[in-house]
Amino acid sequence: MLEGLEGPEGPQRSEVPGAPCGRRSTELEDALAIALVDPAGRISLWSSEARTLTGHPASEVVGRDLSVLADSPATHGRTLVDRLIRDGGGVRTDWLRCFDGSSRSVRWRAVPLPLEAGTGLLAVAVHSSQRADWCDPAATDLLLRSSPVGLAVLDKDLRYRFINDALARLNGLPVAAHLGRSILDVLDLPDPRAYEDMLHRVTEAGETIDNLHVAAIRPDGTPYAGVGTLFPLRDGDGRIVGQAGVVHDLGGTRAELLDTARNQRRLELLSRIGAGLSQGLDVASVASRLSAVCTPAFASTVTLDLLEEAVRRDPDSRMRTVAEGRGSGEADARTRWRVHPLNAVGGSGPAEPGQDLPQAHEASIPVSDCIRSADVVLFGAGEEDQQPCHGIALPLLAAGHVLGAVSFSRPGGFDADDVLTMRDIAARTAMAIDNALLYRRERLATLVLQRRLLPARLPDTPWARSAHRYLPAQDGTLAGGDWYDAVQLPGGRIGLTVGDVMGHGLGAAAAMGRYRASARALLAVGLEPGQLLTRLDGLKDEADNDLPATCVCAVYDGATGDLRLALAGHPPPLLVRPDGSADILAADPGPPLGMGLDHVYESARYAVPSGSLLVLYTDGMIEDPSTFLDLDQGIAMLRRAVHNTESPLDEICDALIAVRPADSADDATVLVTRLTRVRPTPATGPGVFA
Repeated sequence: MLEGLEGPEGPQRSEVPGAPCGRRSTELEDALAIALVDPAGRISLWSSEARTLTGHPASEVVGRDLSVLADSPATHGRTLVDRLIRDGGGVRTDWLRCFDGSSRSVRWRAVPLPLEAGTGLLAVAVHSSQRADWCDPAATDLLLRSSPVGLAVLDKDLRYRFINDALARLNGLPVAAHLGRSILDVLDLPDPRAYEDMLHRVTEAGETIDNLHVAAIRPDGTPYAGVGTLFPLRDGDGRIVGQAGVVHDLGGTRAELLDTARNQRRLELLSRIGAGLSQGLDVASVASRLSAVCTPAFASTVTLDLLEEAVRRDPDSRMRTVAEGRGSGEADARTRWRVHPLNAVGGSGPAEPGQDLPQAHEASIPVSDCIRSADVVLFGAGEEDQQPCHGIALPLLAAGHVLGAVSFSRPGGFDADDVLTMRDIAARTAMAIDNALLYRRERLATLVLQRRLLPARLPDTPWARSAHRYLPAQDGTLAGGDWYDAVQLPGGRIGLTVGDVMGHGLGAAAAMGRYRASARALLAVGLEPGQLLTRLDGLKDEADNDLPATCVCAVYDGATGDLRLALAGHPPPLLVRPDGSADILAADPGPPLGMGLDHVYESARYAVPSGSLLVLYTDGMIEDPSTFLDLDQGIAMLRRAVHNTESPLDEICDALIAVRPADSADDATVLVTRLTRVRPTPATGPGVFA
C-alpha cells in the first residue's frame, strides 16, 4: 500500500463522498457502494454496488474480518474501526484487494454509526474512478490514460499501483493483469536480478535513473525494446512511498536490445529444458518434463512420438541410419511408421515394467515424413483462438539413428530463430530419450534376472504356509537385490530368509542370486540362523566383488513352536499372534553381510503361539525419506495393516503392500508365514498340523 495515499484527510465539502469538485449532491450519477462494519471489525452488510466495485460476493465477505479487503498484511478489523472512530471518520483513499486477486484504489468515507453492540462504521464509496479535489479529474484521467508514452506507478514492494493503456499494450497484458502484482511477475526480463536491484535503488536510495534502455519478452513470446526514466515518489513529508516510470517504445530502432532479449530467452529456455530432462529416468517423464517447460511459453502444444523400432531394438542391433533414411525411395515414402505417442501416457503412478509405454499406432503423415527424411517438416495444425496454427516436426537423432520425432505448434507460426531453438531442443531431447531407453532396457533385464533367481514357488507345508509380494522401486530406478526364500527342513522345521543387497542393477541382482543360493545351502546342512549368517558373511566370490547385503534368517520348529532368529543389519520381523497383538522380534542386528568385519552373529529364541503370523520384509516396506518416516513408525504402520490373522495370506500381503510409502526409492519385499504345529501321532506317521 502506498503510505502517502492513505489515512484520514482534511475537511471535506458537503458533497457526495468521492464526487468531483463543484458538483453538488443533489444528483447521484454514481451508485453508492455500502458496507456496514460492526464494533468487532466484522463486515455485517454488503451492498450489490460493493460487489460491483470489488467483485467480492456478499457470501464471501459478510461475517469476515474487515482485513479481508486489504491488499497487503493489515491490522485486525477491530483495531482499524477503533482508530477511525477515534479520528472521527472522514474520507480516505485505500487500495483494496478485489475478488480476482487484483487491487484497485478506492476513495471512501468512514461514518461512525451507533449499533446495539457498540459503535460501528458505515463505509460508503462511489463506483467510479478515483477523483482529486485539487484539479479537473477529467483532464487528469485523459492525460494519464491517453498519453502515447507509457506511465506506471509502483509501490515500495515493486507492485503496480497504476499503469496507463500505452504501457499495458507495450507489455502485452491488460491493465487489470498488472495491478497489485510485482513488476517481475509481469515482465520477462533478460536479467531480472539486475533490474530488481536497480528498482530498489530508486525506492531505497531515492535515485533517479534516466535514459534507461530495457528489453523484455511479452507473454506471446515477442520481444520489445524501450527507453525510459524511473524516479522516486515522495509524500508531503519527503518520504519515499514508491516510484514512477515513464517508458517510450523504441520499436525496431534498437535491434541489439531485441537480439539480447531473444538470446536470453532462448538460453533460459534451454537451461530449464536441460535441468528438467536430466531428472527424467524414463521416456514418459522426459516427454512430460519437456512439455511442462515449453508450454505455453514457447509453443501451444508439444508432442513426442517414439519410434516403435527404437524401443524394440537390441542395443547391439543395427538400425536404419540417417543417411539411409534420406536416401529412401518412393515406396518407403508411403510408409506410415509406428510410434508410441508419449504424451498419451496416463495414470498417476508408474506403470509396470514393460508396460510403461502407450499402445503404438501409425504416426501422422508429417511425423512419418519427418522420421523417413530425418529432417524438419512443416505442417498445418488447425486453429487456435480463431488463428491458424502452424506446426513443425523435428527428428530425434542419437548416434546417427532416428528415435522418433518431436512436434511444436502455435498460432502465428515460428521464425528462423525459433527453428534453431527447436533443433537444439530436439538434440537435447534425443539424448535424454536415448539414455532413458538404455536405462529401460537395463531395468527390464535386471527384473528378468532377479525374478529367475528367486524361487518359482514356496514349499506347500500345511503347518507353515507362506505368501510373498515383491514390488520394484516406484520412482523408476533400477531394480535392486531383494530376495526371499523358504526351505523345508527335516524334523518338522522350516527355514525362512529375506535379504536386500545394497545397490541396484544387474550387479545387485547377480549378488542377490549368490547370497540366496548360499543361504539355502547352509540352511540345508542344519546351521542355526546365527551360524548361517556368520558363514554367509565369510563367503566371497573369486573376484571378491560381492555387494554388502542385509539379511534376516529364521528357523521355526513346528513340533515345539520354537523360533530362532538372527539379523544382519536388517529390520526386525513382526510377530502377530492369533489374538491380534503384535510384537517386534528383537535380536542383535549385527552389521550387514559382506562388510569384511568377520562378525559373529548371535541367534535369539522365541516361543511362537500356534496360528501366529511371522512377517519378514525389507526396508523398502517401511522407509520413506521424503517424509522422514523412521523405523519405529514404519513398523507400527505394518502392525496396523494386519487386522485379522485368519485372513487369506494373499490378502494380508496386499494389505501390507498398500501401506508402503508412496514413491519409494527402494524395492520392497514382504514374506508372510502362518505358523501352526506339527503333532506326531502313531496312526498317521510323523505328524499332523494343528
